[in-house]
Amino acid sequence: MAENGKNSILRNCKKCNRLFSSVDGSALCSRCSEDADDGFNKVREYIYDNPNSSVKDVSVGTGVSTDVILQWIREGRIVLGDHANISFCERCDAPIDGGRFCGKCVRELAEGLKSGIGANDQKNRAGMHIKEHDRKK
Repeated sequence: MAENGKNSILRNCKKCNRLFSSVDGSALCSRCSEDADDGFNKVREYIYDNPNSSVKDVSVGTGVSTDVILQWIREGRIVLGDHANISFCERCDAPIDGGRFCGKCVRELAEGLKSGIGANDQKNRAGMHIKEHDRKK
């Protein structure tokens, strides 16, 4: 199966699960790709008309889900202005308002540190010992 000298691969569309021939390695069929492009154009026009809108405002105004808009931000298709205060958790990639980690990851990391420190404290309190140093004789 070759079109224009390129190899094509049969795959299922990531969105609708329809079988299609992918020439350029895309994960979406032509219908879903057109729908995504239409959604992107709606978002682009909405942001152009309302530059200080939040992701939620854009989603409500265009009918495009916040997950899709956030994915476009991650991919660099939508560039945030200097006024925008959105970033992504370094651990789970969830959207956050600032910092390095989301609240859930901060709690999980803190609990992990506390349990790790607690385990070390228990080992150190188990009894006395003398640390041997390597001595040259």
